[in-house]
Amino acid sequence: MKTKICAYNIKWFEYQFNADNSLKTFGSSKKDKSLQAQRDGIITALNAVKPDNLGIVEAPNTTSTVGAQSTIEKLNNFLALMGWVNYEVMTGYISPGRQELAVIYDTTKFSAKHSKGGLSGSKKNPPFDEVLYFDTDDDAIKEVYEFYRPPLEVEFTELASGEKLNLILMHSKSKGVFTNVDLLHLERESIKNRKKLFAECSWVRNRVEEWIDDGKRVVVMGDINDGPGMDYYESNFGKSAVELLLGDLFDNKHILIHPGGRPKWGPYGWEPSTTRFKDPITERLVNAQIDHIMLTKDISYTAGSYKIWNPLNLDEAKPIKKELKNASDHFPVTIEIDW
Repeated sequence: MKTKICAYNIKWFEYQFNADNSLKTFGSSKKDKSLQAQRDGIITALNAVKPDNLGIVEAPNTTSTVGAQSTIEKLNNFLALMGWVNYEVMTGYISPGRQELAVIYDTTKFSAKHSKGGLSGSKKNPPFDEVLYFDTDDDAIKEVYEFYRPPLEVEFTELASGEKLNLILMHSKSKGVFTNVDLLHLERESIKNRKKLFAECSWVRNRVEEWIDDGKRVVVMGDINDGPGMDYYESNFGKSAVELLLGDLFDNKHILIHPGGRPKWGPYGWEPSTTRFKDPITERLVNAQIDHIMLTKDISYTAGSYKIWNPLNLDEAKPIKKELKNASDHFPVTIEIDW
């Protein structure tokens, strides 16, 4: 069976909902009109892509306070608005702050469960809600890292065949520096952020190897906040976070493949791109490819089906260019695999 998988960072999806998990109603203010345009854009984009399995980065909030907010309830309300009646929402470990990771899947084709990997207390491969000991600066001293948004691990089972597929949806540490700093502190913060990004991706890499050793087929996807050849600091570390996730070329058993291939540098940045960011020095917008889908070698996929729904790069996306831009500052990434 052909299965379309999608990774989509929907910018501040939370703003579409009230604290009681209901959908907001909009008035005529500028802010309300902007949120209405975003809602219309999200609906148009999702109906155009129409995946069987959708991984949402920056999903709406869950809280543990009285009158708790629920990512699942919010997204179920949004699915009802869209008329997607056979889809179900799943979350995993909940973040300590705002925004979550969630998957939405077609229940007529699959069942799903939160499939937690790792060994509790392990320093190399603990569960994603614990801490990792990892030497990021090669000084023989392991630093302690933890996820702000623990990756979501899902085991899907195809109802027709009983075949299984394991997915890791992640939102890695951003390399961006979002506070006012001088150039010296910008350098320090950039290096610190990249070290955390590398630790997070190394942690996920350990999980991938565990699952491959267990005979599982694995998909890793989401907003990695990095891509091959993305910035100066990559040359200092010898690789990007994406290449770290893909694995060692000499370890053929555990390697992942990236069906999208290496992006090319153009006059406005990397092409094809999944988002744009403002360069902190030049203050110009630069195209970047930081949203990815990677697969183990035993997952076959339809040739040409890896798509970044950027209307400047993909003809199929051009008719909904306005809606895609209103929906988010990222574009969906999709691929069609053979189950």
